[in-house]
Amino acid sequence: MNENSLEKIFGGFSEEEKQISLDNSFPYIFTKANFFISDGPESFSKKDALGLPDDSFSKNDLMLINIGCKQIIKGVGLTIDKPLKNIGINGCHKLFQLFHYKFLNQKAYRNDDGSFLDEMTFEHIVNKKRVTYYNLVN
Repeated sequence: MNENSLEKIFGGFSEEEKQISLDNSFPYIFTKANFFISDGPESFSKKDALGLPDDSFSKNDLMLINIGCKQIIKGVGLTIDKPLKNIGINGCHKLFQLFHYKFLNQKAYRNDDGSFLDEMTFEHIVNKKRVTYYNLVN
């Protein structure tokens, strides 16, 4: 079993985390993130129903998406205590755009160290399923 297989990640979740992951389409998002990392942007785009990432994604966007995908396949981003890191707000938006989600809203919580924890809600453009992920912004 691959160290970042969905079964291994899911098996390491508490019952509460398992429910949160299911409520937030984690298996789908995990699978897309895993394919992006293994296929690379060009090959991923050719197989993607919407042809993403397209020319609207900069090299910097792709770098941040790669960082985000590597965290997602480790089960990061689903909870306040394990937020995505080092991708910024725009990087988080582009990451979820890659997965066919549009940004709906965010709540920002200021930490004592001056960083912000963003609770971001996205909606899938086809099935309208809403997901909430957490992103730490320094």
